[in-house]
Amino acid sequence: MNHRLSDFQALGGLSVLRDGAFAITGKLSTPLNGLCVPLRSAKYADEVNANPRIVAVITRPDIAERLDSRLAVAVTEDPDGVHSELHVLCAKAHEAALAASPTRIHPDAHIDPDARVAPYGVDIGPGVHVAAKVVIAAGVTIEDDCIIHPGVALGVSAFNTGIVQGRRRIIPSIGGVRLRRGVEILANSCIAKAIFGGETTIGEETVTDNLVYIAHDCQIGRRVQICALVNVLGRVVVGDEAYLGPSAVIVNGVSVGARAKVSIGAVVTQNVPDDQQVSGNFAIDHQNFLAHMRQIRG
Repeated sequence: MNHRLSDFQALGGLSVLRDGAFAITGKLSTPLNGLCVPLRSAKYADEVNANPRIVAVITRPDIAERLDSRLAVAVTEDPDGVHSELHVLCAKAHEAALAASPTRIHPDAHIDPDARVAPYGVDIGPGVHVAAKVVIAAGVTIEDDCIIHPGVALGVSAFNTGIVQGRRRIIPSIGGVRLRRGVEILANSCIAKAIFGGETTIGEETVTDNLVYIAHDCQIGRRVQICALVNVLGRVVVGDEAYLGPSAVIVNGVSVGARAKVSIGAVVTQNVPDDQQVSGNFAIDHQNFLAHMRQIRG
């Protein structure tokens, strides 16, 4: 779905200097094409100009002249606020388009009568088992042979806030969630939609324990083990066969390598290489952590 900046000139204080089309709203870090982004600081102008994914910018009048001529540009004194309002309007259009796609449930899938599945925008494959009290929102795809235990919520809105019409609110998520073949999600876990487009993806045969939260835009590899009470924050990438120990926290945008191990209670703030184990708050190499503990304990 394509939009043009001129479609939104009715938004308060928005003036289009150079019109153009864009596919989705987003931020500088959003890994999708056809982006319309807000720019409130001139220090990021060069980064915007160099990013081929960005095609339209909402910025302040004093910054506009620093933007490349290939970019569509609109100006306002409140780029973030107007961008949030524009995103809400795009989300409504996306939801209307999604509503035209009735939910498809394979006849070999088992859906407990006490589960709630959105009437549109959901695709459930063969051999899937969905237990009682599960909630599946529009935009979710569940591939073959997945098992969803009681109380799981799939496709919830991401925690992304903005000021819309003068009040702070959760900005609606436009993306989706995809569980690949053989995923199993234990009770009361929650997986959020991608914010601006694309999908939060859980790889083949990955398993999560109870009470796990996986935030927007995460890309989880195959055969990953995610223990109870783990928080995987937005845009995290986890490699195949990694292990995330109980109560671990993985901070936004971090990558955890293939076969890496995150110990119980670790708070991971930096990328973890393949095959490495990290421990502690903030997490460091496991052997260094043990050496430090021996030192302070005498």
